[in-house]
Amino acid sequence: MNQKLKKGKSTDDLMQHIRDNHNTNISGSKQKQELLNMGYYHGYKALRFIKERRNDQKYSDFEQIKSLYDFDHNLKRIFYPTLIHVETSLKNRLVDLLVTNRDPSIEYVYNNMLIDYKRNEPGDRKYRKYLNRRLALRNKIDETIAYHYGKGNPIISHFFHNSKPVPLWAYFEVISFGEFGNFMYCLDRDYKIEFAKKLQIHHTGMNQNGRIIENMIFALTSLRNAVMHNSIIFDCRFNNDSQSSQIKGYIENMTGVTNIQFKNIEDFLVLIIFLLKQLDATATELKRIIHEFEESVKLLEGQIPNSSFFQILGSDVNNKLNQVKEYVSKN
Repeated sequence: MNQKLKKGKSTDDLMQHIRDNHNTNISGSKQKQELLNMGYYHGYKALRFIKERRNDQKYSDFEQIKSLYDFDHNLKRIFYPTLIHVETSLKNRLVDLLVTNRDPSIEYVYNNMLIDYKRNEPGDRKYRKYLNRRLALRNKIDETIAYHYGKGNPIISHFFHNSKPVPLWAYFEVISFGEFGNFMYCLDRDYKIEFAKKLQIHHTGMNQNGRIIENMIFALTSLRNAVMHNSIIFDCRFNNDSQSSQIKGYIENMTGVTNIQFKNIEDFLVLIIFLLKQLDATATELKRIIHEFEESVKLLEGQIPNSSFFQILGSDVNNKLNQVKEYVSKN
């Protein structure tokens, strides 16, 4: 016997479902439009829980869900331009370091600079690990360049059509932030440390392996991807908890902000503010970003239960924001 086809619910039906099954008040044309704007499945259902679906918050009024939607939207509005700025500035500065007075082609850089694996004995575990990562990057380089040539990218096409090697800067134009992190991972330690020194990020006690910047890049990659794909970010569900203790301790040491764990969104703000400051953003600009974040936090605090608020943002969120403001105000 054929199963009876289950029909999709109309928005009115979904509102009735929310009232009956979620015990959440929702009614009227205004809230109907708000539900349509956020989407029932992508928005409403995703906003009801914190980090994990089993952590459902049982909000009693749809306006509480709407306040989370607005908070998440405001965070993306704050983070989008800052992440783009960090990514672009880091790429441009690394190009400047690696190609000045050298062959600028990606082939030369790959063969002569992406050789961190050689610091280990051939055949041992770390040698194989780092060499495999380098070989995977080689495949990704070829795949990325071929993809963008096939799509008619004018920059990549120009070099192929003129029988010229693709320069590093052109490759950086078309790669993702995560792929840039993999590039940094394979870069020889001496270049990593030189790059960190140029950005005044190197620390002899916390960056002996030179990996501080790549670890910061990897910490921000999941956030960047979530922002770009309009996924929920307010509760850091994008985070894979892989941030190294190296950058947690380093950011605390350099900024004076305590208890950096990257489990709450304010910790990612602190990392971004630190990088922007090292990339010569003005104190005025940094204070504006912090103020926008702080205002969004204050607005949310008055709209949802305290128990939910402090699961989303740590109980020390206000202390962290005061500490990062003090850091920005220092010369």
